[in-house]
Parts: sequence; C-alpha cells; structure tokens
Amino acid sequence: MELNFDMPQTLIIGGGVIGLSLAYELSRRRQPVTLLERERVGQKASWAGAGILPPTQATTAIHPLEKLEALSSELHAQWATDLRTQTGIDTGYIECGGVYLARSRGEIAALIGQQLCWQQRHIPFETLDRSQLTERVPGCRLEPSAQAVFVRGESQLRNPRHLQALLAACRQNGVKIVEGIASLELVVHDEQTESIHADGTEYRADQYCVACGAWSEQLLAPFQASLPMTPVRGQMALFKLPQPIFDSVINEGIRYLVPRADGQVLAGATIEEVGFDSDTVPADIAELVAWASELIPACNPQTLVSAWAGLRPGTCDGFPYLGLMGNSRNTWVATGHFKAGLHLSTGTAVVMADSIEGQTPAIDLAPFSPGRVSKC
Repeated sequence: MELNFDMPQTLIIGGGVIGLSLAYELSRRRQPVTLLERERVGQKASWAGAGILPPTQATTAIHPLEKLEALSSELHAQWATDLRTQTGIDTGYIECGGVYLARSRGEIAALIGQQLCWQQRHIPFETLDRSQLTERVPGCRLEPSAQAVFVRGESQLRNPRHLQALLAACRQNGVKIVEGIASLELVVHDEQTESIHADGTEYRADQYCVACGAWSEQLLAPFQASLPMTPVRGQMALFKLPQPIFDSVINEGIRYLVPRADGQVLAGATIEEVGFDSDTVPADIAELVAWASELIPACNPQTLVSAWAGLRPGTCDGFPYLGLMGNSRNTWVATGHFKAGLHLSTGTAVVMADSIEGQTPAIDLAPFSPGRVSKC
C-alpha cells in the first residue's frame, strides 16, 4: 500500500488490540503510522482474553456506549473477512450464540433483569428447558431449579489469531512497528506532546495516541489533567478436549466457558484489584477448574493444559477514555475498555481515526472524554 505522506503522521503508543486496530484503520486510510510497544505487540490483556462478542442491536441503541458496541459488532464481521483476505489468517470469528445460566437466587434475578434489557433493545433470545439445554450443551450438569437462556447473536473470535492478523495487515500497510522498548517517555510542553523518547531514540509526529491499557495513566503523568486508571487482574484456564462437545459460549454470572472448534475450552475469569501483579494464583485457578467441571465434567484437572492472567484497564465509571487529553490539541487517548477491549476495538478504531483526521465521528464521544473525571 502506498502511503500518503502529505497527510499528518500519527504515532501510537501501545501495541494491544486497541493500538493495533487504530493503526490498521489509519493505515487503510493511507495515513503514515508508527506504533511503539514496550514488550511484544499483541500481548498482555489483549492476548489473554476469551474473545467473546456479546449481542448488540444498532437500531435500538440509545446511549453512545450502546452505539459503540453495536458499531463494533458490525465491524468485527467485516474485519474478519477483510483480514483473512489480506493476510490469509482466519481469526476464528463465528456467530456461535451464547447460553446464559442461573442457579442461585441472585443469578436468577440478574438473568431476569438481563432478559428485560434484551427485550428493550430488541435482541432476540429464547428460554431453554432441560431437554433443549442438553441438546445445545451436551453433558451440561445443572440442578432442576436452574434457568437457561439462549441468545443467538453472541459471537466469538480467537484473540491470538485476530492479533496476528492485525499485526500482519499493519506491516503490509506500511505501519512502522517498534517493539521491546525498555524506557518510554512523553516530552510535553504547554500540554502538547513535542516528542517521545524511547530507549534513547526521539520520535516526532503530528498526532499522538496513547493506547497502553492499564499503563496509560503512568505514561500520561506529564499532563496536568489526571487519567484515573485501575489495573484489574483476570485469571483464566485452558482445557483441551479430544473433540468439541458444545459450540456455544456458556455464561454464568461473571464466569464463562468459550469452546473452540479444535476442542479447546477457555474458562474465565476472576476480577481482582491487585495492582500490576499479573501472576496466576493456584487456588483461584483451582476454583475456576472446579466450577468448569461442575458444569462440563470433561473440563477437569486431567484436561487442563495451561492458565494465565491479564490486566484489564478499569476506569471510575466503566466507560473507556476516548478523545483528546486535557487541553492538548495533538495527544489523544484510547484506553480504559476494561473487559470489552477486544469487542470495542473495531468501533474505537473507526471513531478515533475519524477524530484524529478532524472528522466528526458517527458516535458522540463526549461521554468518553478523558477530562470527565478528576479522581477515583
């Protein structure tokens, strides 16, 4: 792809799914892009997630967050096709549907509330009786009092493959990618980024975008405006079954099982505020395994193959930060997506690319402004 060097150059800091998606979108618009990453591109929380894409409905979306969710879902289907065509990498995108389970009184009440929300947003769902649940999820064990609902519009993709495809497409589109940076600092004067110092090298651009996930607050410290962030650890377990026995995502409360076509099953996830500690805890993994085997006996200690953890970037109000930093005219922020980073990455890339190019995004970004909060 031939780049248009008459257009402003953009420097993105952060090589997770948000940074890579923005680099991909800008490069498709023929913008020159440089991407800097402290470690390896496509690692950390972006790689560690399960790849669940919850159901949305664009026609009934009212709040800007609902609109961002709907836009992102629509784009994921198109991006999966575009990335496979360009790179030959199958991201594993599939509309597999989601089964929502509830066993305790609290979970049943929450599931009833969720059904009301789906009804209001015109998202189709159906309740499942015991035989229907067994047919959809063979081998699932539940008490007679448990309730189950199936939502056809839920999808999934495989995080590592999606990130590989984004990275390959960015490189093919001419994005300059620098990995393994030990020291990275923004040089800021009068709330404008003048340059970035990375391992002794100075990088300059017309526009800068910080997409470092949970590490964004530290990097943006030179600005007078604050950007409150909380790293939230999520631990996950991976099982390998001889063959797949169910094909829909299973959701129960904050936990889920995500089946892959090759027999792998992901179980997640914990929600822990433990600072920047991304180590797994054996007791927590054992609890996840026990829960998984309670529902699907095949997912047990004998079929467990690995476990890991990632740090999600949390914000005070649960909305991501999207927009200019403080009074800056050249420093943008795209971070704080918490558990929805992969899902919202496509829509975020488009609205941020529009903003960086001086266009008006299709979604009002005011509720996502980095300046909306001063402290947690």
